[in-house]
Amino acid sequence: MLERAPGTRYVVDGGRLLAERPTWFAKEKRTAPLVWPIWVPTANYGVPLLAALVVATPGWSWRRRGRALAVGLALITLTQIAFVLVTIVATQQSPVMTRSGLVAVPGFSPTKQSILYALYYFFDLTGRGFFALLIYLGLIAVSWRDPDSALPPSPGRTVGRNDPCPCGSGVKYKHCCLA
Repeated sequence: MLERAPGTRYVVDGGRLLAERPTWFAKEKRTAPLVWPIWVPTANYGVPLLAALVVATPGWSWRRRGRALAVGLALITLTQIAFVLVTIVATQQSPVMTRSGLVAVPGFSPTKQSILYALYYFFDLTGRGFFALLIYLGLIAVSWRDPDSALPPSPGRTVGRNDPCPCGSGVKYKHCCLA
């Protein structure tokens, strides 16, 4: 169970994930749902940023770009799941207004609240483009090859389909640069 506060509901509104938590409004003398946005897709531009960077990378075959994009999208998805979980736990640490005033939720800790709010704001403000760039740089680092190791074939020799690719990847020519 995600929420410990009684009466809290998670609602999908369009593409947004919202938490509706019943809150006492003293001025109006009534209880009404307070809506917390948990995840808003329009605020996340990591996927198009990563896709544009991978597609625009010079020197990569389309096959390598496709693999890099698949791995990158999986990692971006993991960061989005982590962001949603941090947001849910951070909203759970927020005090709730009741008829008797602000009430801390069970398990409330000022230290835990500070840490979770710091993580939330890191994900919310920095994490959108930061994770896409970090993943892209990681993909470049993993696929990097020393340019000096890529020896061109000797002038009198042609490269066969089943020969190792002259770019130095260690893959057959037909699966690497010929593709």
